Amino acid sequence: MPYSCLIVDDERPALKLLEAYIKKLPHLELKAACESGLEALAVLQQEEIDLFFLDIQMPELTGLELLRSLRKRPQVILTTAYRDFAVEGFELDVTDYLLKPFSFERFMQAVNKAVGLMQPKERPIAAVVEPTKPESKEHLFLRTNYKMEKVDRKGILFVKGEREYVSVHTGDRKFLINQTLNKMAEELAGDRFMRVHRSYIVNMDHVHTISGNTVRIGEEEIPIGASYKKKFFERIKLL
Repeated sequence: MPYSCLIVDDERPALKLLEAYIKKLPHLELKAACESGLEALAVLQQEEIDLFFLDIQMPELTGLELLRSLRKRPQVILTTAYRDFAVEGFELDVTDYLLKPFSFERFMQAVNKAVGLMQPKERPIAAVVEPTKPESKEHLFLRTNYKMEKVDRKGILFVKGEREYVSVHTGDRKFLINQTLNKMAEELAGDRFMRVHRSYIVNMDHVHTISGNTVRIGEEEIPIGASYKKKFFERIKLL
């Protein structure tokens, strides 16, 4: 099934451009194009939206105000002509930030990032593991510095996505791997690992404390993303 999209922008040319971009991608389906945040709220109450293209500067209700009002958020890509809101946007755990005017290539990059983070409709991946399944293997071989190194799964504390790479952190080492976080999530399938943020997978055995929207593993404080929070705390109850 295609991913459902919602556009919110008070500038009609921007709406039309995003509509045209979305129509070029068969795995996206435009549900509505709104010119105000209030109109978008009405759509969100009626439709299940996977991907939200949201302008920031709008009358009556700004994009960030709309975003803060949502209890359940889809993947959000902010679209704006102003750089000043980038930090605040990412504090709200948005997926990407498109600075107008943006090309179709840049649009594609943002969409691919969002799709990589979304749960496939047939098989959710927000939680890396299904507790009832046994782990497939006790070790991983990680390619680093032109060689393969054997790493004990139990010794992995957490994995962090770093652009085109992931860093695998153990008690005394850090391995930098040319691989996506989604691919690493597949390799770590088992009852011990869980994705808690778009950039982090954690080993639940090594979580020392949970405070607000962060977990602590050793000296590292790791954020819990809004879209992963519910499943994380459901998982905690099973430990």
